[in-house]
Amino acid sequence: MVNVICPCGFSVPKGTRCECRERRAVAAQKANDERRGSAASRGYDGKWAKESKAWLAALGSPLCACGCGREANMVDHIVAPKGDARLFWSRSNWQPYHDICNRRKAIKSEGGFGR
Repeated sequence: MVNVICPCGFSVPKGTRCECRERRAVAAQKANDERRGSAASRGYDGKWAKESKAWLAALGSPLCACGCGREANMVDHIVAPKGDARLFWSRSNWQPYHDICNRRKAIKSEGGFGR
């Protein structure tokens, strides 16, 4: 088995993380979560669930706006509201999406899961 040297100086098996890197990754994720806030604090609460579900139902059986051909199972914001309540609730800023495609879009446009 091949080992690599972590920047902290420890030798670890290739393909694994040293404990120091793991601690830094956990700390960075925690800081990001605190800065970003919870989903509910960003407006994705019970009211959002009800409104977005009703909007999708009114469209019938819409396909994902990305063009993949999957049936949409969620509502995506075309332009991320980033705290703008008016933009958040503007139905002209909503599009039908499939959750898998939405994750892919987030990773591509935001650098991954909101980061």
